[in-house]
Amino acid sequence: MKLVRGVLQHYSWGDKQAIPHLLNLEPDGRPWAELWFGTHLGGSSKMLDVDDHASVPHSRGSMDETGGQSTPLISTSGELPFLLKVLAAAEPLSLQAHPSLEQAKNGYARENRLGVPVSNSRRIYRDPFSKPELLCALGPFEAFCGFREPTISVDLLHSIGGGASVLARLLTDHDLDHLLQYIFSGTEEIRILLTDVVEACAQHDSPHAVWVTRLNTRYQNDPAVVASLLLNHVILSAGEALYLDPGNLHAYLSGTGVEVMGSSDNVVRCGLTNKHVDINELLATVIARPLPDPVLRPIPARRTDTGHLWRYETPHAPFQLSIHQINGTETLRSRTRELILCGVGRTDRLHRGEVCYLGPDEEITLTGKATLFRVDEPSSQ
Repeated sequence: MKLVRGVLQHYSWGDKQAIPHLLNLEPDGRPWAELWFGTHLGGSSKMLDVDDHASVPHSRGSMDETGGQSTPLISTSGELPFLLKVLAAAEPLSLQAHPSLEQAKNGYARENRLGVPVSNSRRIYRDPFSKPELLCALGPFEAFCGFREPTISVDLLHSIGGGASVLARLLTDHDLDHLLQYIFSGTEEIRILLTDVVEACAQHDSPHAVWVTRLNTRYQNDPAVVASLLLNHVILSAGEALYLDPGNLHAYLSGTGVEVMGSSDNVVRCGLTNKHVDINELLATVIARPLPDPVLRPIPARRTDTGHLWRYETPHAPFQLSIHQINGTETLRSRTRELILCGVGRTDRLHRGEVCYLGPDEEITLTGKATLFRVDEPSSQ
């Protein structure tokens, strides 16, 4: 069996417990933010041919504890168009959006012409690809995702009162795009108004206002704190997902989930971060239209006596995510290149937190009770 070793990322916002628990490892006091499986240059996985009873460590390095020599996954799979992650957030991530394919190509070429090194922290377009993302919750997962219906935002802003009522009147008289540009205009007038909004939120008990107060303690005078009032506040249950297509303004707040994304590093940030932000590029990237229901739920695809298969609809993405729940013995056959993560439970050959790779038309038979996350390429590719 081709087991894939994950690459750990210890970003400061990461949870210290969730990923170690998934892997049945002792926490080491560091934040374990993400565990990557794929061929991304920022953390390309190794692959191990191991006996069915062997387990695989998830640390960096070329040798595993079973005594077998690991090899780069890419040497077998080729470059994968997607990256599979386990993501565990204890603190909010930045407010951000991802560019379309056309924007990525143009931005990448422009920054190349300007001579901005790919390694420069101020560079936005590190490759010419889009970065659609799907986040599937393993438990309660909280996020801001997409713009709320303006009429609902107007009601919330009026209920908060103070400076928020001014934003409500502007949203009534104009549109989301106009209000977003105003919030990020950087004028003295808006700085004073945003301070009034934050003060009003401190006296309000709605979840959105509570988040504004919390975020402002860490990112004072950041207009992104107030811009979050225009977004859907979502708390996912296990199995529910968010699909983040280009232009979707979002921020993960807390929780653990399985994330699949296009293998790209293109992120345009506007706040809630110490990293580089580019307001003009963000405003050119964001699609300021309402997203009434950002929660994506899986669609039943197949059912047998020992297994249920569901799929998530992700149009135009270079990946497809399915959840396969098995209770007994199931033979899984791949259509294209595929990564399979055991997220809950265990089987005889694949334990919780482990990932295996299947090439096109390969199969694996598993026995046990488990929830498997299967990522492959869409049928059209």
